[in-house]
Amino acid sequence: MKGFTLIEIIIFIVIVGIILPVIMTPFSTGIKENLMPEKIAKATCLAQYKMEELTNNIYDSVQIETQSYSDITGFAGYQWLWNVAWIDDALNSSAGDVGYKRILVMVKDPDNREIELQVVVTKRPSDP
Repeated sequence: MKGFTLIEIIIFIVIVGIILPVIMTPFSTGIKENLMPEKIAKATCLAQYKMEELTNNIYDSVQIETQSYSDITGFAGYQWLWNVAWIDDALNSSAGDVGYKRILVMVKDPDNREIELQVVVTKRPSDP
């Protein structure tokens, strides 16, 4: 019966120890990259949710405000901010209400990628 010598086994372990990390690096990178579209999609969905919440209100009830980044309850690692500001008909900042408001919503995913949505709102015919 033939077997492996101790030196052959040690050489095999050393070779596998050198080759295995080189082979595994692309796989681990690929696994991390596969999660990126899911995080971006979740961040986009959260931004759309907040945007709908803000634009669902009557024009006069949308308060001019700047919100700093804050954690999103129930979504660990995600943060959002929003900003509502007066703008003029050329989309420049305005000191007062000339009939347009810009709403900006930004969401950061756990990897600090930012998703940004902006919309301009004005009074709807149904607004009082």
